[in-house]
Amino acid sequence: ALSEIPDPDDTTVERLLRRGGFPEPYLAETDTDADRWRLQYVDGLIRTDLLDFEKIHDFRAIQLTLELLRERVGSPVSYSSLARDVGVAPNTIKRYVEILEALFIVFRVTPHHRNIARSLLKDGKLYFYDTGLVRGDDGARFENMVAVSLLKHVNGVEDQLGRRMALHLLRTKEGREVDFVLVVEGNPELMIEAKLSDQSMSRELQYFHARYGIPAVQLVRHLRTERMEGDIQIRSALSFLKTL
Repeated sequence: ALSEIPDPDDTTVERLLRRGGFPEPYLAETDTDADRWRLQYVDGLIRTDLLDFEKIHDFRAIQLTLELLRERVGSPVSYSSLARDVGVAPNTIKRYVEILEALFIVFRVTPHHRNIARSLLKDGKLYFYDTGLVRGDDGARFENMVAVSLLKHVNGVEDQLGRRMALHLLRTKEGREVDFVLVVEGNPELMIEAKLSDQSMSRELQYFHARYGIPAVQLVRHLRTERMEGDIQIRSALSFLKTL
């Protein structure tokens, strides 16, 4: 996470987005060296960790599942859609995802609901612990980096302060959505929207803030000036995340 790096700056963020947080690719001399390391890492991940974790007979299927997930970061996960693309049953995809979660390769961010069981059943989003595994545009990589930083903060609060904290998203039945919400002891305390360069205020953030009064911040990767719009903060992602 960004807060673990001494004196992070804009160059640090770019390197994290491109290479991820593992020491070997992050500190590699060139991008080519970093790419070579990650290729070997992914291959070993599938051939060793995944296959040793559980006797999986369809090597191709779980390999394709992982590759598809790398391309769908930040989008709602549909087991049925993935099952059609991979050519297996939805329950098989669900099991593959559970294995990837157990091995700390991916983590889920589910919609917030006071009923925990309902929240877990709703379609959420998947993010990678290693941002370097994300295959997508800069926006997807940035959103993944924010998710990892927020998850580290959540785990830190629970471990150090003993407060029950969770990372969720907000979504209405009509499809309105905010990327993240920090929930403490069941109560949403801070909404967070991640934007690569859009400096105009998110309408979704405004909607949820006006309706529920939850404190809100919009994190922008490329931001000239931090400011307040009403009660909503528009913050530089770097300045905000390095304090977590």
